[in-house]
Amino acid sequence: MCTDCTSGRRFAVDPEVIPLLDRLDGRRLERGAAVRHLESARLISADEPRQWPWANWTPEAAFFHFGTRASRFQTNGALRDRELRTKAIKGPPPAPVKVLDGQRRQLPDAADLDGLSDVLLDRRTWRNFSKQRVTVEQLATVLQLTFGVQQWATVRGQGRVALKTSPSAGARHPIEAYVVSAGVAGLPAGVYHYDAGGHALVQVRRTRPSLPSLLAGQHYFSRAAFAIVMTAVFERSMWKYPSSRAYRSILIDAGHLGQTFCLVATALGLAPFCTMAFRESQIDKVIGVDGVSETAMYVVGAGARPRQLRRQPGSIRGGRP
Repeated sequence: MCTDCTSGRRFAVDPEVIPLLDRLDGRRLERGAAVRHLESARLISADEPRQWPWANWTPEAAFFHFGTRASRFQTNGALRDRELRTKAIKGPPPAPVKVLDGQRRQLPDAADLDGLSDVLLDRRTWRNFSKQRVTVEQLATVLQLTFGVQQWATVRGQGRVALKTSPSAGARHPIEAYVVSAGVAGLPAGVYHYDAGGHALVQVRRTRPSLPSLLAGQHYFSRAAFAIVMTAVFERSMWKYPSSRAYRSILIDAGHLGQTFCLVATALGLAPFCTMAFRESQIDKVIGVDGVSETAMYVVGAGARPRQLRRQPGSIRGGRP
């Protein structure tokens, strides 16, 4: 079974074809019957050969990245919950924490961090939002404190690097942010790119798609005020780290930024969320990226908190221990 990285198409190939394709890689071909047959099967292209940007990260990272691009989601949340309840009867989920036997020393409670403790303890992933609009000032705050360049530094012999509120492997900061505005007062609905160095929004698309359609049918996001699509510009990390192991750092970078976003939004009294449920090809088209050199990796967003549901941010109920 082979996977076409650019389209996600999978197809069966005779094992004898694999070494032939490997020998043909990047070479000009004489157009004989065999070549035309391979072209008709879309195994090769007559176009001018070009450098594959993932060459150094192939096959390990490239296969994982392109092979796991989303294709199907369970859009019926109630059905999915029933399936999990049935599964839990047959075999309960693993324990949420690990406990070892041995000599124990009980620790003192965490120190009060002048408000940071409250923000950390108040952070939840929200699924309920009010119709109230988020202000452009609130959006500007979460963008600048999450994705904005706070300082510029210089690495000798390598040039300028950006410093932000979240860490990034080698200070490469491969993550870009695209805002899908749906209910932000003072900002027309649409799609925008956030200029992290200039702290400005650049319009990409005047019309905006519905958030549930972008997020695999998750209907509870229909009242969210905005979503932020995090993309990765892979060459920033590839330039410094030729090993495919560096792909892990991009995933971790997105996670750092997601938590920073949620904490800033929580401090502002907003209702933040984060999700991995989306179809990359659809979102890439909406924000205008090619899906190969740059593609969607993670989505966060927020709305206004509903007054009547302040203690029920989502489907998981519970409070502080």
